[in-house]
Amino acid sequence: MIRSIGNRTLTLAVMVFLTIAGLLGASQLSVFGAILLSFAGLPAFLIILAWGGTWFLLYSALTITLTGLVGDLSLAVLLIPMLLVPAAVLSGAIKFGWSPLKSIGLTLMAATLFSTASWGIATGFNHKEIMPIKKQFADQLAVVEQQLEKLQQSGEATPESVEALREAVNETFSFFALLVPVTFVFAWHLISLTIIYMAAAQLAPQFGYQLPSLPAFASWRFDWNLVWLFIIGWLLFHYVGNVEGMPGANLWQVIGANCLAIGKIIYFIAGLSLLFFMFDKYQVGSFGRVSLSCLALLLTQAVVWLGIIDVWADFRTPKPALFASDDSDDDF
Repeated sequence: MIRSIGNRTLTLAVMVFLTIAGLLGASQLSVFGAILLSFAGLPAFLIILAWGGTWFLLYSALTITLTGLVGDLSLAVLLIPMLLVPAAVLSGAIKFGWSPLKSIGLTLMAATLFSTASWGIATGFNHKEIMPIKKQFADQLAVVEQQLEKLQQSGEATPESVEALREAVNETFSFFALLVPVTFVFAWHLISLTIIYMAAAQLAPQFGYQLPSLPAFASWRFDWNLVWLFIIGWLLFHYVGNVEGMPGANLWQVIGANCLAIGKIIYFIAGLSLLFFMFDKYQVGSFGRVSLSCLALLLTQAVVWLGIIDVWADFRTPKPALFASDDSDDDF
C-alpha cells in the first residue's frame, strides 16, 4: 500500500513524469499517439480515485506547468479537456456508486461536450490550430482525385464508373468533414476511457482502492432510449438538412451527421456484444470466433443494425416456454 506522505510525493513525481512523457510521445506518433495519450491519463484517474482531490490538484498543477515549460502552452491546455476533466468526472461517478458502464457513459457524454466546447473556444470554430483534420481530408481527396483521373486516362475504367466512384468518394469525405470535431472527440474519449478504466482496475489495489471490474463484454447493453439518437440523426441528416429553403439547413445537417455517426458507434458496440453473447451461448470455438469477428469488422453496417434490432428483439432475455411442464391434468 502507498500510504506515507513521502511515498506519495515520490509516486506523484513519477506519475507527472509518465503523463508528460506520454503526452509528448503522443504528439510525435501519428498511429499510436491516441493510445499513448490514453495511457497518459491513467495517473490522473488513479490519483484522484485513491488519494483524493488535494493530491489531484497538486498533480494537475505540476503536470500543466511542466508540460508548458517542456512542450508548449497549447499542449498543456490540452491536458484539461482531454485528461483531467474526464478523470475527475469518472472518479466522481464511481465514488457516487454508479456501475462501471454507467460511469463511463456519463463521463463520455460530459467529456465530449466539454472537449468540443474547448475546441470551439480555442480555435474560433475554424478548426485550424488544434488538429488540421479537415485539411488532411482535403489533401487525401486531392490524391484520390488524381488517382481517378489517371484511371480514366489509362482507359482501364469507363467514364461513367469513374464518375460514380468520384461521387461516392466526395460524399464520403463530405460526411466525415461534418464529424469534426464532435464525433472524433467522442470516439477518442470512448477509447481512452475504456483503456484507462481497464488498466486502473488492475493497478488500483496498489493504491489502496478496489475498483469494480467492467462486466463481460458479452453482457454490455445500453439504454433503449439511445436509439432515438440514431433515428433523430438519420432524419436530420437525410431529410431536414436537405430541405430547400430550410433555415440553418447546414447546421441541422451537421447535428444530424454527428448524432447518426455516434449512434452507429454505440450500436456497433451493442451488435458486437450480442455477437459475443452468441459465441458463448452456442459455444463457438476459437477459430469460429476469430473468423466471425473479422467478418463483423468488414460488415460494420450489418452489426450496427443487429445492435438496433436487439433493442426490440431482446435476444439475450430467455423466452418463456410455449407449453408449461406442469403435470396437472388441467393443462389441457
